[in-house]
Amino acid sequence: MMPTHPLAPFIRSFFEDHLACQRNVSRNTIQSYRDGIKLFLQNMAQCLEKAVVDLQVTDVTEPLVLAFLTHLEQQRGNTIQTRNHRLVGLRRLFDYIAWREPLVLEHCRTLLAIPLKRGAVRPEIGYLEKHEVAAILQAAEDVAGGGQRDRTLLLFMYNTGARVQEVADARQSWLSLQPPYKVQLLGKGRKLRTCPLWESTAGLLRCLLEKRGTPPAQDPHLFVNRFGDPLSRSGIADIIQRHLRKAAETTPTLRDRRVTPHTLRHTTAMHLLQSGVEANVIRSWLGHVSINTTNCYIQIDLAMKAKALQTCEINPSPTPCAEWHRNPDLLAWLNSL
Repeated sequence: MMPTHPLAPFIRSFFEDHLACQRNVSRNTIQSYRDGIKLFLQNMAQCLEKAVVDLQVTDVTEPLVLAFLTHLEQQRGNTIQTRNHRLVGLRRLFDYIAWREPLVLEHCRTLLAIPLKRGAVRPEIGYLEKHEVAAILQAAEDVAGGGQRDRTLLLFMYNTGARVQEVADARQSWLSLQPPYKVQLLGKGRKLRTCPLWESTAGLLRCLLEKRGTPPAQDPHLFVNRFGDPLSRSGIADIIQRHLRKAAETTPTLRDRRVTPHTLRHTTAMHLLQSGVEANVIRSWLGHVSINTTNCYIQIDLAMKAKALQTCEINPSPTPCAEWHRNPDLLAWLNSL
């Protein structure tokens, strides 16, 4: 009799031991894998008419995985990029199961061989012009109450190009407000990187912390709400939207613009590139694992330059062609000599 291999214990150890302890991945990555695997288990239980707790490793077959991926695209309306992301999560899970239990190694191999779907379109990278950034910062400065915190937050995000989670996680002890001004950020993969700060950013941070008056023995979050709790990702996004609406009143180009925390990150990258900063420096600045990610900004910048060049292109008068160029039959022209 073939031994049974319930799926549930593997899933639990995958999240609690492999991802959290061995790989030390971020909480956001764990939640992303969790959401995808949860959808998959619900779909599997419905297709096989079994309870989720009764699912076996061998119940998961290539046709069922492909049917789930089709369900994501056709019923849930997910993009190819999202579909591929869900597949990567399943690959990680069954790669771990194969490592834990050699008896299902061959079965897992067929699942790991399912290819990613080609044709995924990367979302267009949107960014702000310098006058638009200035308008949003000015809108934050004009707000009473939380204006100082919001302006400092927005300038900090523009200065560092930090991901929104990195901003939410930042601690006061990670700052160095003496020359050279800098801050440490905890990025993807739990990797620390150091970003330089402008003197204006350091000055606003110093004023913010002095006004808050936090005891030095504590190490609170850098940006907090009125109750002293750390700002969440959605809280930071709401701050941006609030000041974006006010800035749009005086800056028409901001009307109907979709600006997210990641838009500020793209803005930092593009402005660094346009200022002549080398791509590897930008990669280190933003915490990109691969230089290919940074090269996306270079391609956009080159496309912008090509578009600008077309607007000032001069079309000279056509040069008269020689008689033999206009003759489609070159041999006939030679015979006529």
